[in-house]
Amino acid sequence: MNKKTRLILFSLITVLPILIYLNSLGNTFVYDDYLTITNNYFIREWRYLSAFFNQKYFVISNELTYRPVVTLSYFVDYAIWQLRPWGYHLTNLIIHTLNVYLVYFITYYLFKNRITAFISCLLFSIHPIFSEAVNAVSYREDLLSASFLLVAFILFIKYNESTNRRYFIIWYALSLLTYLLAMLSKETAVVLPFLILSYDLIFQKNHIVNLHNRTRRLAANYTGYVVIGGFYLFLRFYLFRNPGESVGYPGNSVFVNFILMTKVLGYYVKLLFIPAPLNADYIVPLTFSPADAAFIISIILLIITAILLVKKCRLSSVWTFSTIWFFITLLPVLNIIPINNIMAERYLYIPGIGFIMLLGSLLTPKSPQSRFSKADLMGINVISKYTCTRLFRIVSITLVCLLFIWNTVSRNKIWLNEFTFSTETIRRSPASFRVYNDLGFFYYHNGLNDAAIQAFKDSIRVRYNQPKAHCNLGAAYAMKGLNDAAIEELKVAIHLRNQYPEAHNNLGILYRRKGMLDNAVNEYIEALKGNPYYADAHNNLGSALIDQGRLDEALSEVEKAVKIRRNFALAHYNIAVIYFKKGQINEAYNKLLEAYQLDPTNADVHISLGVVYLDHFHDKEKALHHIKEALRLNPIHKQAEEMKKTINKLTSVEKQTN
Repeated sequence: MNKKTRLILFSLITVLPILIYLNSLGNTFVYDDYLTITNNYFIREWRYLSAFFNQKYFVISNELTYRPVVTLSYFVDYAIWQLRPWGYHLTNLIIHTLNVYLVYFITYYLFKNRITAFISCLLFSIHPIFSEAVNAVSYREDLLSASFLLVAFILFIKYNESTNRRYFIIWYALSLLTYLLAMLSKETAVVLPFLILSYDLIFQKNHIVNLHNRTRRLAANYTGYVVIGGFYLFLRFYLFRNPGESVGYPGNSVFVNFILMTKVLGYYVKLLFIPAPLNADYIVPLTFSPADAAFIISIILLIITAILLVKKCRLSSVWTFSTIWFFITLLPVLNIIPINNIMAERYLYIPGIGFIMLLGSLLTPKSPQSRFSKADLMGINVISKYTCTRLFRIVSITLVCLLFIWNTVSRNKIWLNEFTFSTETIRRSPASFRVYNDLGFFYYHNGLNDAAIQAFKDSIRVRYNQPKAHCNLGAAYAMKGLNDAAIEELKVAIHLRNQYPEAHNNLGILYRRKGMLDNAVNEYIEALKGNPYYADAHNNLGSALIDQGRLDEALSEVEKAVKIRRNFALAHYNIAVIYFKKGQINEAYNKLLEAYQLDPTNADVHISLGVVYLDHFHDKEKALHHIKEALRLNPIHKQAEEMKKTINKLTSVEKQTN
C-alpha cells in the first residue's frame, strides 16, 4: 500500500465517524443524563474535585461505582459547554473517533496487515452496536475505558518490541498508567493482563523457546500490571466502595443466572452479526428450566460458533487472538459478579473490538499466491478467479458498510430527546419499567402532569417494588395538589428503600404544606442522614425552622445549603428572610440582591425587594417596579391581591406627584 493510498484511507476513517454521528449533535440529554449532568450541581464547581478522594464521590458523581476519570470529563465539559448538550455529544464523538484510530493501530501492530487494520477500524467506526455508547453522554465510561485500554495495550507492544532500555522503561510505565486510568474509567478494563498474556502466548511463542526464560519474562512483564490491578481492587472494593451498591443474582440462583446469561451471550453474538433490532433497555425474562426455547437456541448458536472458531483458530493466530479478546473482555459483564443491568449494547463496545478484528481479517482480500494452489497459478484462469474473489470481497465490504451506516444514522435519531428515546424503547420493550419511569420524568418536567402520572403508574404496574417510580409518582401527585395520595406513594418508596433522601425530602415538603412542621423537620433530617450533601434538604429544613421561629438553627441549615451549592438562589433568599426577621435590614437587602442576580424570575424575591425599597429605603419607583414584576411572573401568587392594591396605591401617588 503506497503513501497516497494510506493518506486517503486515513482521511476516510477520520471523516466517516464524524459524518455518521453528525446528526447526534442535535440530541438532548436523555435517560441517566439528568442524574450525571443536568441535575448534578457538583460538576459545576471545581472545588468538588477534592471529593474524588473520599466517600463524597458517590454523591457528587451519581455513579454506583468509582469512576473518577469519567466524572472529571463531565467537569471539563461543563466548564466548556455549560448545559449545551451538543458539546457533550461532540466530546463523545471525538473520543469515539480517537478509538477508531486506536483500533487501527492495535490491529496493525498485532496482525502486521494494513488492509486488515483499515477494514477493522472502518467497521468499528460504523457498526450500529456501538451507537449506544456514543449517543448517551452517561455511558461515556465505555468510550474512555476503551481509549485507555487500547493505549495501554499498544504501549505494551511498543515496550515488548523496544531495544532501547530508556524507551523500554518509558513504554512500560506509560502502559501501567493508562491501565490504571482505564480501570478508573470503568472497572471492566481490569482484564488487560489476560489480554497481554494471550498476546505473549500466541504471537511471541516462537521467540522464547526456553521454558525458564519464558517464565522469567512473563513474571517481569506482569508484575507491574498485577500491582496496579491489586491497587485498583483495593480502591474499588475497600477504600471507595459504595455502600449502596448491593446486587444479587437473578432469581437468587446461580443456576438461573447461568441460563439467563447463556441467552444473553447468544444474543450478543447475534447482534454483532445482525445488529437489529437494537434496544436501549433489554428485558430478559427469568428462565428456571433449561428446556426454555431461547436457552436452547442460544446453546445451539454458541456450539456452532465454537466449532467454527476452533476449526479456524487452529490455522490462524488472528482468529485465535480475536476470539480470546472477545470472550475475555466480555467476562466482567456476564454477571459472574452480579451487576445492576444484565444486558446492554454498550457492554459490547470493548468486546466488539475482537469481533471487528476477526471480521476485518475475514474480509481482507488475499493475494493470488495465498489464495490459489500451484496448479491454479499455472492455469490461464487464475487472474479471472482472483479478480472475481477480490470483487466479491469489495462488494461484500461495501454492502456491509452501507447497511451499518444506514442503521447507525437511523439509530442516532432515537436518542433525539427523552420522548423519542422513551417511546421507541417502550415500543420494543413493553416491560421496560425503567423507561416508563423515564418517560414520566419527561412529562413531569414539561408540565404534562396527567401523562406523567400514567407513565409512573405503568412503571409500577410492570414492577411494583421499585422505589424511584413511587417517589416520582408522589411528586406528580403533589404537583397536581393530591397531597394525601402523594404522601402514601412517598411512604411506599421509603419502605422499599432503606435510605431514600429524595423521598424523605419530598415528604417533608408535603408535611410543611399541610402545616405539619414537626413532621416536616423530621423528614428533612432523615433525608440529610442519607445524604449530608443534599443542598435542597438543608434549605427546606431551614425554611421549616423559619416557620417555627428557630431562626439561628434555620440560618445554620441554609448556610450549609449555600456552602454546598454557592449559586443556590432560593437559599440566598431564605438567608435574607432570616436577616429580615432579625431586623438586620441591610444584610437582608444584600442577600436579596444576590438572590435576584442568581434568579431574576423568582416572584418572592421581587416582592421582598419591593417591600424593602418601599418601607425602609422609601424608593417608591423601585418598589413599584419589583412588585409589578412579581405580579407579572406569578399572577396567581397568594399575595396577588395585596400586590395589586399596592401597585394601585403607588401608581395613584405617582400621578398626584406629577
